Amino acid sequence: MFITDTHRSQIRGSLTLMEKQFNVLQRLADHTEEQFLTDTILQAAGERALHLALECLVDIGNVIIDALIMRDPASYEDIFEILTEENVFTRDFYDHFIDAVRFRKLLAHEYQKLEAPAVWNTVKKHAGDFPTIRDSISTYVKLG
Repeated sequence: MFITDTHRSQIRGSLTLMEKQFNVLQRLADHTEEQFLTDTILQAAGERALHLALECLVDIGNVIIDALIMRDPASYEDIFEILTEENVFTRDFYDHFIDAVRFRKLLAHEYQKLEAPAVWNTVKKHAGDFPTIRDSISTYVKLG
C-alpha cells in the first residue's frame, strides 16, 4: 500500500500535538532538578506531556504500519522497533529513545510506581528529541 493524503493529515495532526508536548518538556527541562522534584505541578506537567508525546508517536507509528502493511506490532515498544527496522528512525536514535518508549508503560499503566526522579530524568534526557522525531517521520512519509 502507500501513504495517502488522509494518512499524512493524521500524521500532521499527531505531530502538531506532539510538538506542543515537547515544548512543555523543554520548558520543564529549563527548571532545576530541585525545583522539579519539589513541585507537584511541574511533575504532573512532565508526566502528562511525556504521556501525550509518546501516545502521538504510537498513533503515528500505527498509521504508518497499517498504511504500508508492515508486520503487526506485538507491543508499543515493537511499534518503535518496526519504524526503526523500516528506516524511519536510525538505530542510534532507537538506542537513545527506547527508554522513553518503555517509560510509557509506567505513565499509562503503572502510574502508582512513578517516581519524580525518574520522570525528571526522562524529561531532561528527551526534551530536545522532537526535531529528530519530526524530521525522521516527515522525510519518511514525505510530508513536504
